[in-house]
Amino acid sequence: MRSPAELVAIGFSRSRVVVVNECHDGMRRCRRTREVGRAVLPAAHAAGVRHLAMEALHPRFAEEANRTRRPPAGGGAYLSQDDMLALISDALGLGWTLVPYEADFNLRPGGDGPRESAADANWRDEEEAKNLAAALGRLAPAGKTLVWCGHSHQRKTPQAFLGEPWIRMAQRLTELGHEPFVIDQSVTVEYEPGRSPRRDDVGRFRAELEALGGTGGFLREEDPSPTWRQDASADAYVLSLDNRME
Repeated sequence: MRSPAELVAIGFSRSRVVVVNECHDGMRRCRRTREVGRAVLPAAHAAGVRHLAMEALHPRFAEEANRTRRPPAGGGAYLSQDDMLALISDALGLGWTLVPYEADFNLRPGGDGPRESAADANWRDEEEAKNLAAALGRLAPAGKTLVWCGHSHQRKTPQAFLGEPWIRMAQRLTELGHEPFVIDQSVTVEYEPGRSPRRDDVGRFRAELEALGGTGGFLREEDPSPTWRQDASADAYVLSLDNRME
């Protein structure tokens, strides 16, 4: 089992873009996933990363933060939460540039139509990928970027949504010529108490996780589980003893 920082370092040896997800549900979140984000910043910096692209950012917030080198007040939603602000502050403290890539919901098709439709979900992920690809295109060819997203936007394979295919941001980004290395932190997070895709593995690998401070993971090709080795949605998985949503 490897530390998250080691997985990030390996990721940047394979791709100029590493995508890591955090786990939130509305304003509920798993704080551990953001703490891991802070913990891996030095490894990413050592790998040459100087840009942090974040789903939650909006352009005005990013512009002011990049200018003042501190997160502005009044960001709203996730940007008002202390652990998210700490992650942003750490990146700014390293001299990084924040990159917003969220979809512009003013351009959302369908007007006042249902927002919880497969078409709407696909539109958002596609817009995020386009915005991120455009931002990457403005960097030097060797410029490296850490991408911070939520839920399962990091997936490189489709999901089903209301019975229809849902193509996520990382898959769209790959289609646009920027294949990322994806690290999935969600597999042991309990969005509902006592339930997660790899809950049994928390006990199975407890000793290894404890030796790494409570959180660690595998590259997909070295995962002990054949099922997860065959899952091409991510390149690495992070498991943890701390999986609470709050």
